[in-house]
Amino acid sequence: MTARVAQPDVVQISTADFKIRVIGRWLKAHGATATNPATIGIGISVDEIYRANARRSEPYEHIVYPLLDLGIRRADCPRIIRSAGLPLPPKSACWFCPFHRLTAWQDMRRDNPDLFTRACDLETLINSRRTALGKDPVYLTRHNAPLATVVPTADLLPFEEDGDGSCDTGWCFT
Repeated sequence: MTARVAQPDVVQISTADFKIRVIGRWLKAHGATATNPATIGIGISVDEIYRANARRSEPYEHIVYPLLDLGIRRADCPRIIRSAGLPLPPKSACWFCPFHRLTAWQDMRRDNPDLFTRACDLETLINSRRTALGKDPVYLTRHNAPLATVVPTADLLPFEEDGDGSCDTGWCFT
């Protein structure tokens, strides 16, 4: 339960450090200024409106929520993308995201083994440093064990999905 409580802090830190600041530096390096701000489109849909916030925008950016403005739900997005003749993009996430479902880790292990190995190596590095500091280990899954040991190499059946309780797989029998 302690790991669950700590996870929101991880998200805030990674969003600020690995997304917002990085994008901000890129925008400024490519000409965004207070007199010529960049428009930043945040892809939050109406069924996840709770994720939208009034975060302070920097002088060189103008924040917009186009999916909210158009009343688009998450389920509408694949249909819109397909109707435009485009391929569906993969879900975006950092390769080391502790919020990956077990099937995402499994897909990475199968389809991108080098990246899976990097995630395992990162987890090992973090834990060797935590051990040196006298701290308990942390893991990139909620299974309280190393990635390499908890991520299956065989395909899971749909009802075995290691979900987050969001019931978005269509396999809920309750």
